[in-house]
Amino acid sequence: MDPTLALILGVLWVLMNLLTGKKKAPPPSPPRSDPLHPASPSLPDATQREGSRLEMVLRQFERALEEAETGPLGRQARLPLPDDEDVEERQSLETEPEVVSLEQEVRRPSRREYTQDADAEQLVQKRIRAAASRDNTRTKADHLEFDQRIRQEAAEHTAAPLYSAKQLRDAIVWREILGPPVSERSDR
Repeated sequence: MDPTLALILGVLWVLMNLLTGKKKAPPPSPPRSDPLHPASPSLPDATQREGSRLEMVLRQFERALEEAETGPLGRQARLPLPDDEDVEERQSLETEPEVVSLEQEVRRPSRREYTQDADAEQLVQKRIRAAASRDNTRTKADHLEFDQRIRQEAAEHTAAPLYSAKQLRDAIVWREILGPPVSERSDR
């Protein structure tokens, strides 16, 4: 930056500060009277206004205390109020206790005895009977009956399903998409 340009800008800055600093201060506002305390003359100072407000609050507090001492409706507070029990009815809401003897014989149904051993025995017997029904040797008639039963099943039930060319193509495409990358496949 050119030193002469810097010098000119510096001089302009100083002149601007001098011109703006020479402005006249606004004339002081005329003193006002305090709206909260009309009897007092004007109080220009803020601390004096705050003091007068505090004084008014204290006077209101004194009045409230005086009213509290005399009590509601002008009655002296030193005299005690009558108790609530004196004012309300003398009738009790309690009832006489009813005496019931609990020393009676309690009748309950007898407990059913349950043992896991009894049920276990029944389960074991059931399993033994089922095993005994399968334990006998098979005869030629049993074999023929079984043979007839399997031959009567539908051929579609036992036959392998046939796939169309489109289904095979789709299977190969999906294997390429979902399978491992070609570099990681084994050719076995």
